Amino acid sequence: MEQQNALLRSILALCSPEKVILHGSKRGLVSGKLKTASVCMVVPECDKKALLNRLYLELPLDVQVNINLYTHDEWEELCQDPDSYASWIREKGTVLYEPQP
Repeated sequence: MEQQNALLRSILALCSPEKVILHGSKRGLVSGKLKTASVCMVVPECDKKALLNRLYLELPLDVQVNINLYTHDEWEELCQDPDSYASWIREKGTVLYEPQP
């Protein structure tokens, strides 16, 4: 859980997502430490390639992180399609961050 919180803090320090969803993780069998994490982020309209580069280069973690990045409009549109990966993430993932109105 601590590594998950560290991952979220690092993401929030680097950008301002609308939502962060953990949709996959693997832990060490013996240590129980987080080894890999699959994270979905919904962000305002931006240069997604530049943001992904920044995140992969600057996330200060010893955990392999796979990031799915969607803009707000992409997320809303894809979540309407029950066969999309975004829809699956929305249904199966765990929301780590979503600002309250």
